[in-house]
Amino acid sequence: MIQLKFKIWQMVLSVTSLILVAEPYSTNAQQSPNILWIVADDLGVELGCYGNAEVKTPNIDRLASQGVRFTNAQAASPVCSPSRSSLITGMYPPSINCQDHRTIDMTELPKGIRPITEYFKAAGYFCTNGSALDRSKPGKEDYNFKSGNLYDGTDWAQRKPGQPFFAQVQIYNPHRPFVHDPDNPVNPDHVHMPACYPDHPLLRADWAMYLESIQQCDKIVGEILDRLDEDGLAENTIVILFGDNGRPHLRDKQFLYEGGLNVPLIVRWPGKLKPGKVDEQLVSLIDVSSTSMAMANIQVPGYMQGNVFMGENAAKRKYIFGFRQRMGDAVDDSRSISDGRYKLIWNRMPKVPWMQMSGYKKMDYPAYALYYDLHKHGKLAQPFDRFMALQKPEIELYNLVNDPVEINDLAEDQRFRGIRNELYNTLVDSLKQFEKNMVPEKPETIQKAKESSASYFKAGMKKIGLSDQSTDEEIVRFWKTKLF
Repeated sequence: MIQLKFKIWQMVLSVTSLILVAEPYSTNAQQSPNILWIVADDLGVELGCYGNAEVKTPNIDRLASQGVRFTNAQAASPVCSPSRSSLITGMYPPSINCQDHRTIDMTELPKGIRPITEYFKAAGYFCTNGSALDRSKPGKEDYNFKSGNLYDGTDWAQRKPGQPFFAQVQIYNPHRPFVHDPDNPVNPDHVHMPACYPDHPLLRADWAMYLESIQQCDKIVGEILDRLDEDGLAENTIVILFGDNGRPHLRDKQFLYEGGLNVPLIVRWPGKLKPGKVDEQLVSLIDVSSTSMAMANIQVPGYMQGNVFMGENAAKRKYIFGFRQRMGDAVDDSRSISDGRYKLIWNRMPKVPWMQMSGYKKMDYPAYALYYDLHKHGKLAQPFDRFMALQKPEIELYNLVNDPVEINDLAEDQRFRGIRNELYNTLVDSLKQFEKNMVPEKPETIQKAKESSASYFKAGMKKIGLSDQSTDEEIVRFWKTKLF
């Protein structure tokens, strides 16, 4: 019966799509709100409006004061390509076979699943994806499936008069390499490192540069918002700002800890949302896809895994999920589930260490070489040295309220056995559905990925005056020269 209803719905949608394409600028379409996604690479919640007093983000703070700020929003994956693949489809990465970062053996989307731009186009929307620095150039996509051309242009100015738009503007910052903000330099001596990292001068300097890169991102956000005002579009445009994944630091990006998954999410909908509101509900970025469609009065397909989290038909989540697979040359397989208070991580390759070789992190993250150097000389204190273990526990469990940086693993504590079992069983049951379309990479594909990463690492190291055989001590010395 469910399959029959789904097929009937698809037929209705196809007919409706044809009608809308034939007459895309009906009165209803013209009255539809514009949807603008402002997407920042690797943007964590280190923003003024999220309580960080060490960074100056007046434009993002202004947007938050005019809209709703969500405190429990997470990417489906802690790295760009699987996360962005999820965003444009409203589906979890393994559900569309997009779980591996920069998929080599790309496939078409599973039958019946379509990028959300197709639904927006069918409803008369002009769909764009552009670079924040050059509106004539396409913005970052990084989809792990064979996509073709999903967009009509690169900027909303290219649309026909009166046509509503669904636009994405991509901001590179604060992705590494970090950039200096000469207008508001951040003093490394005054920053407060997250408690999951040792308070080391090199890491403080790197963290300060991260905050300066966020400030540069904020300036670009200000330019985008000002342009909406200048174009007379602000009142009829829903603005949704978020990071594509968590912050670009050692234990964060590419890992299923909060630092890698937690992202800012701010929604401004003039006349519809109470300004300055803070919402603590669980939100996955795949929910942004469904909610954007609902805001545009486009029926959300029944197959989409994202929830509509705002409006009349809003449905709050009970759990939020995370997915980690191959990250460049770092091959792994982990899944996470959280109910907002407790977080369980299932490491399905526990014999693979957290600090396995990652050419990208060894070259671009000062902490990578620093950890190895300190560990070698017995100077990396606990709990930080735990990250250097030769293998991971199969199950990790954290109390996010008491331990937001996920240092105290409760998985073996008998007092939390019931919580562990509930989360684990729910995760296992959920994955039966989420991973139906997942195709494991072949050994030769993984080898190809490792070789590609090795070439990237060698070329990158050469560019900064080092060799791919440089010791950790030599790499640390390079970073001290660069950051001090």
